[in-house]
Amino acid sequence: MDVEEILKKMEEVIGEKPKPQVLFAKVYPEWLERQMNERKFVMSLPSIPEKYKHLIMVAAAAAYGSETCTEMFAKIAKRSGVSDREIAEALLIARFAVASTIFATATPALEFLTGEK
Repeated sequence: MDVEEILKKMEEVIGEKPKPQVLFAKVYPEWLERQMNERKFVMSLPSIPEKYKHLIMVAAAAAYGSETCTEMFAKIAKRSGVSDREIAEALLIARFAVASTIFATATPALEFLTGEK
């Protein structure tokens, strides 16, 4: 499958051509088919329902701080039938998980402050 066909399929899923993939394909076009195949593989795994996979992708992208990917995954989720409230809840869960990691990050400092280190 050529680059334009793959980008057209991505556009059908997202509602637009994903700019990062469009740009990267200009530099390294053979990567794009691999990206598409990896998505197919992940979405075909049987244990987690498709809806949850979309919500995980939205939450993970937000947790990593990628505005572009968060928006793209939210668009894909919406086009797949995920509600606005479900997407918002996934974002709240991601926010909680990221905020909670501060305690693990701060453990050495807390050990120092409490004299346990």
